[in-house]
Amino acid sequence: MSARNPHRWLRVLAALLALGLVAGACGGSDDTGGGDGGGDGGGAAPTEGDPDEGTEPVRGGSLVYAREAETSSPWTPAQMICDTSCHQAIRGIYDTLTLVGEDQVAHPFLLESFEANATFDEWTFTAREGITFHDGTPFDADALLDHFERMRNSTLVGNAIQAVNNVEKIDDMSVLISVDTPWVNFPVYFAAQPGYVASPTWLAAVDADPTLATEPVGTGPFVFAEYNPGDNFRMTRNEDYWLEAPDGQPYPYLDELEFLVQEEDATRTRAIQSGEIDITHTDRGPDVEELRGLAESGSLQVFEMTDRQSVTYTLINVAADSPLQDVEVRRAVAMAIDQEFRNASRSAGVYEVANGPFAPGTMGYLEDNGWPEYDPDAAAAMVEEYEADNGPIVFSYRTTADPDNALTVELIAQNLRDVGIEVEIDQTEQGAFIQEAVLGNFEAFTWRNHGAIDPETERVWWHSENADPLGSIALNFGRFQDDVIDENLQILRESQDEAERTTATEAINRRFAEQVYDIWGDWIYWVMAYQNDVHGVQTPITLPDGTPSYVQANGGHVNPMALWVDPS
Repeated sequence: MSARNPHRWLRVLAALLALGLVAGACGGSDDTGGGDGGGDGGGAAPTEGDPDEGTEPVRGGSLVYAREAETSSPWTPAQMICDTSCHQAIRGIYDTLTLVGEDQVAHPFLLESFEANATFDEWTFTAREGITFHDGTPFDADALLDHFERMRNSTLVGNAIQAVNNVEKIDDMSVLISVDTPWVNFPVYFAAQPGYVASPTWLAAVDADPTLATEPVGTGPFVFAEYNPGDNFRMTRNEDYWLEAPDGQPYPYLDELEFLVQEEDATRTRAIQSGEIDITHTDRGPDVEELRGLAESGSLQVFEMTDRQSVTYTLINVAADSPLQDVEVRRAVAMAIDQEFRNASRSAGVYEVANGPFAPGTMGYLEDNGWPEYDPDAAAAMVEEYEADNGPIVFSYRTTADPDNALTVELIAQNLRDVGIEVEIDQTEQGAFIQEAVLGNFEAFTWRNHGAIDPETERVWWHSENADPLGSIALNFGRFQDDVIDENLQILRESQDEAERTTATEAINRRFAEQVYDIWGDWIYWVMAYQNDVHGVQTPITLPDGTPSYVQANGGHVNPMALWVDPS
């Protein structure tokens, strides 16, 4: 493969499902997340249960959270090109219409209720009463209408909900949403970016003056205070937040929450050790090992989110003018890379080498899915045969400017050169990385994605309907168009039968292996590192219907309203 090595491959969650959909999305399936925690790197065992259970939260104080990147896109929900770091910050400002519960299905959050008709092609969404945006605008049916109009017209997020063909107001608090096909798990899409609701008053002001897009207005537990692109994003407590905490007062506990951009994993690891920051996230294997050691010594707290495993991979653009359009070339690439050596030398063996997008323990996982095994001699023979008819195999492999990523890609490139494939390494500044992906400006890319609770929510990344031409925005970044994958994604959308859904997901897995649309790397998960005086990282909130939230649903994120600190 190669793709990214747990060093900072771009965590995409680009656009919308990065959280709710990729990591927490969905509901109603057997996809319960990840296997045994991965790899043979050993180290401290993942934390069992919430270490703060039974303690009394303290109100007040502030936290500094270091995040890995800044995409520098507008904070308007329909236009954000969002990676993991973006989602972590903006969840303090915006609530979502639904949230994923501990039972791993979608529950109403900003919504009072959602209800489908008998054929699942009409949904009634009812707004929760008594909620106002930070600017005093009421959250009601008119706000929902404005929200859906903007989302449907978005060149980015609209791709995820393009099956919505009409939204009409029923009464002051409810709207009726019509979709063009039965959509059984429709509400889960609104636990992610399509569900971020901003003030329609503020959005109208942004329409008139786009400079206001850097000052977001939502209903969330924190209110915007300051934003300096590429540096920091600061927010303060929403004194009038609508959700009550267990102490009988409104969330959040903190007075202030600040997000700093620190792009290098090693920089964030040093900063958490020195006490410069209070909390951060990583999925880079060597840093995970180091953090485990600090946790064992009692210097820090570490939460390994093993429930939700994503996958790192080489993302291939099959629409680009490249030898990689040929499936046999892609297969030769897969067979040429020594993934076990890459995993041990670059990922510290922390994670498990992947053979597909579905990790062990999840719906769709297959131990034997037909994925090409490492065989450099066979790869060299395939390259020789191809080049005899078509000339040299040369392609550009793009990664971020992170030196650690460059080392990993160079290792992969050497594997490919050993079998006769020439690789040109191209490094791109992290902030522009997602933009290049959505426009298709690449041949091969380091990447990280997937790991949704319900595989149907992967449709946004894999269906032909999202494989727009090069130069236009497409969430099917690889731009492959495959009838077998499309057919089985449709089964996942319409079916309530778990056996049928499992069979469809396994068929998708086998098709990926057969066509080698991506070159898989490792199944990985996020690790949160935080100071000993920080609490609430693993604490679920109680959703309005009484269900605990799923604390691993957001893949590398914490719930900002639940955080609190020991008094100084």
